[in-house]
Amino acid sequence: MAIYTSRFQNPQLKSGAYTAVQISLGRPKFFLGYEIDGVLSEVMPRGLLGRYDYDPVGFKREYFKLLERNGLQRIQSALRRFEAMGKDVVLLCFEDVRKGDNDWCHRVMLAEWLHQKTGLKISELPDPTPDPREKARRQAEQAAFDAAQTTLF
Repeated sequence: MAIYTSRFQNPQLKSGAYTAVQISLGRPKFFLGYEIDGVLSEVMPRGLLGRYDYDPVGFKREYFKLLERNGLQRIQSALRRFEAMGKDVVLLCFEDVRKGDNDWCHRVMLAEWLHQKTGLKISELPDPTPDPREKARRQAEQAAFDAAQTTLF
């Protein structure tokens, strides 16, 4: 059994091949097309959002403290319960971490912490939707092209 991280909007989750686990403080208000199978409250960033929005270093420091307080044994036990459901587990929140270095997320930090503590490698579930960086690059190219066209005449 594998454990992945991803965002709620990843269309791969509609396949039914995964145990979808919420690790965000909020639950999606939009239609998912799949069921959330459980909640892992031990890794939710309670009390951190809003305080470290523009400080990923400070957020990470405090988030790791929170994870330590909740305890590796407790977190691993919860993960084993989800694995016992018989499918690969996907830990979910809202952020699209493909946007770039400035778009960070607690799920990536959770994967890092678990790797440090256990050696467990948790990867991001492949997301077949267009990469937002590629879309932004194409939009910038089109804007530059449009600007160049208007200056020719």
